[in-house]
Amino acid sequence: MDNSYLSLSDILVTNERVPCKFLHDLPKMGFLDPSATEDDLKAGTNVDIPLWLAESLYARRPPLVNVELPKTYKDSYREIFNADACTVDMHKLGPHFYELGCYGTTNLVIFQTCRQRFRMLLSASVSSDSINAMQPLSASERTQASAAARTERALSMWLQRGDCPLTTASMVANHRKRKRAEMEML
Repeated sequence: MDNSYLSLSDILVTNERVPCKFLHDLPKMGFLDPSATEDDLKAGTNVDIPLWLAESLYARRPPLVNVELPKTYKDSYREIFNADACTVDMHKLGPHFYELGCYGTTNLVIFQTCRQRFRMLLSASVSSDSINAMQPLSASERTQASAAARTERALSMWLQRGDCPLTTASMVANHRKRKRAEMEML
């Protein structure tokens, strides 16, 4: 993932909301809680805020919030991913599922899910109909699927050209002849 200030995908990922519990009273910050009736945000309030804000509030000393994992990265979803990640509607879980997961401590779940779904994407890249029939994909999966489909089309076109067939390099052929001659001498 590109953690660049000007990276559009990073901006979209850090705008995803994460659940946080405020550890201290914050004056004049009640607007962060849509259900708040007061101007101040009280300690113990649970609010979903953008990741960029949660990171900056957590980085303060002492931290102002306790950042929790979004529900899609918790144990109940881990069981679903372990059972069959290929049947999950990744776009419904979040368009930036993998990228957001990289910010948390769920790297093993992200890796296993990505590995299962990558195999599915790779096999479906041969046919664009297969990709369209799959569950809705996350943003990075769509990018991977379109790149795989382009690569498959380019390979097919290259193979159909037939103007430069693959042959054994002369260096390899000569090496084999020398080895064969050496083996015959023994």
